[in-house]
Amino acid sequence: MSRKQMVNNESETQQVGLCSVEFVTFQTILMETTTQVEQGEFLLVCDGQPMNYFIERREDTDGTIKLTLLLDRAVEVERCYEIILPDQKRFRVLPNRIVRTAGFDRKYSYEGPLGVVYDTEMISLYVWSPLAERLECIRYDQAGVEIDSRDFERQERGAYRLVVPRTWENSRYRYRVTTYQGTHEVVDPYAKAVSVNGQFAVLLDVEQEINRQFPHRQKRPLLIKPTDAIIYEAHIRDFTIDSSSGSHHPGQYTGMTETGTVSPEGRSTGIDYLLELGVTHLQLLPVHLFTTTEEVSRLPYNWGYDPVQWFSLTGCYASNPTDPKVRILEYVEMIEQLHAAGIRVTFDVVMNHVYIREQSALEHLVPGYYFRYEVDGTLANGTGVGNDTASERFMMRRMIVDCLTYFADIFQVDAFRFDLMGIHDVETMNHVRAALDHIDPTILVYGEGWDLATPLPQRQKAISSVASQMPRIGHFNDVFRDALKGSTFNETDCGFVSGNGWWEGEVRNGMAGSITLDGQTTGRFPEPTYSINYVEAHDNHTLYDKLALARPDLDEVTRLQMSRLAQTIIFLAAGIPFIHAGQEFGRTKQGVENSYNAPDAINRMDWTLRDRHANMVEYLKNILQIRRMHGGFRLHRANQVQELMHFLPMHPGVIAYEVEAVHSYDAWQRTLVVHNVTFEKIEIALDHPRWNVHVRGNEASVTPLEKGVSQITVLPLSTTIATC
Repeated sequence: MSRKQMVNNESETQQVGLCSVEFVTFQTILMETTTQVEQGEFLLVCDGQPMNYFIERREDTDGTIKLTLLLDRAVEVERCYEIILPDQKRFRVLPNRIVRTAGFDRKYSYEGPLGVVYDTEMISLYVWSPLAERLECIRYDQAGVEIDSRDFERQERGAYRLVVPRTWENSRYRYRVTTYQGTHEVVDPYAKAVSVNGQFAVLLDVEQEINRQFPHRQKRPLLIKPTDAIIYEAHIRDFTIDSSSGSHHPGQYTGMTETGTVSPEGRSTGIDYLLELGVTHLQLLPVHLFTTTEEVSRLPYNWGYDPVQWFSLTGCYASNPTDPKVRILEYVEMIEQLHAAGIRVTFDVVMNHVYIREQSALEHLVPGYYFRYEVDGTLANGTGVGNDTASERFMMRRMIVDCLTYFADIFQVDAFRFDLMGIHDVETMNHVRAALDHIDPTILVYGEGWDLATPLPQRQKAISSVASQMPRIGHFNDVFRDALKGSTFNETDCGFVSGNGWWEGEVRNGMAGSITLDGQTTGRFPEPTYSINYVEAHDNHTLYDKLALARPDLDEVTRLQMSRLAQTIIFLAAGIPFIHAGQEFGRTKQGVENSYNAPDAINRMDWTLRDRHANMVEYLKNILQIRRMHGGFRLHRANQVQELMHFLPMHPGVIAYEVEAVHSYDAWQRTLVVHNVTFEKIEIALDHPRWNVHVRGNEASVTPLEKGVSQITVLPLSTTIATC
């Protein structure tokens, strides 16, 4: 209710001057007026029945009088409390502040079932809505016509329950909730199945359907430690929508695992390409229900960072978006096929905001609770899209944990990437990690630990600077990224590989997993497993476009050499390498920096580039194979890096380090890596004549290119690896 609604007309304002009235605690009310009001000059009623109160405190500030009313008993927020003035005008006492107090969480935090629970003959629906004065379930037919309605019964701690017969299964439904803000119809925020475009929730036993269709699930592919992971990020539509992909299911879940597809020149595309490249994790841009893409037409294009239903899947990538089962079963089939091929799946978690707060089911069910507010009462906007979810509150934290454990357990998702993780709080992220550990401790958790302007104390934000407080949670290493290619926020800024030597120290730090090596590096993280190493992601310019903007004076061949070198540095660095789809063959978005809603012509994976730059793909594939085969590139403890990795003195523009073997029986007891970002050849004498060269110029191989050498040549803009 707005301030204008609180004062119904000018004459009433002159008589009483009531500005606002709201609960501060469960036993105190703050009443603001512009005129003096004394004890007994107005009534406080609960559902029409008088209540005792006492004016505990009175403050007069700049013409506004603040009265603190102390009540004789604690209030129940689902009931209607009103102030009745002498002229009989009524003003609702608003609970919008009390829901954001610790006391509210203590009183109403609820750990029972939520969503829909299926029994043999009955279906139970559970909703948490402490402020609800009435809650109904509305049943609809396939045409969207209301055919039935049932009232929920209030349970303990603000929960509501409704039991309906199993014959309701496959029905469409919504909730009709009445609070002090009025009556609204909403889709169940815990809905696991939805109709087309999420217009209705659907009573579908998702777990039963999956078990019936897939009675024998694939096991998760083996992952010994986080640094064994190689993450590949792709958008489902982008990956196969272009005709050059050779896909028969372009832009769909099923297209992601289609085998036998080839580029125009006959080279592998799709899942066959991922297997050839050697990635371990496929990170997909958001697949939960988002709103800006109409599911039947699949237009307009959008990445999907505008969520409306977190537990439900989008139909944009389903072969039939009008059937609620299809999107679910095709998503599971995709995961099953990826698991069978040895590839794990990462889910992109976008729970830091909702698309439009005012239309959100969360806001209608518990107004003011699920979102974060500034001290002055305005909405927080650290996300930049109008709202921040309040993960520090019990039920929002619970929803995040419930959602992730649902996808990890029922869909067997293997990793979770948090969008704008810095909006969330440290305690929530640790709850997430602990809950997933109960399912499978090899599940990865990582995210964007940016320090955003959301009103949480700095120590509570899930940001990279407090990474040590979130054990076994990774952070995108944006410092390493910018050190290599130049500032993301200045398109013409150069990085280490494109000619800015000032970044050399930060590049060294990144190579060491951003942990501290005494006298050599200054660490950001306590362990290398915290560092997600990347030079490109779906956000911002592709590496190819960034280099074109920063170094327009160079020809494409030279810029591709810089690109190859930057990726080689990332792939060999301590930590977890991350690849944005297509960066390995020079993907371009035609200079578009933020392509979240750009058409296919900008976002598509152009597989003809895979043909044109086949040599670079082959080189980087071999670099990844070298990483996988030799443990010195996959050190996962800080003490291992500190003991086994040593930087060597070189002149500016050249970084060299040696990695000793992890085990005495390793094939490579000593590995020398030299990265040269200059335009000159570098000659380096070795300490004995029994070194083998595996990487040189544009060649990379797990078997030696040259044996028994006592000196190596490092070509311009390239990497050399020698071993013995």
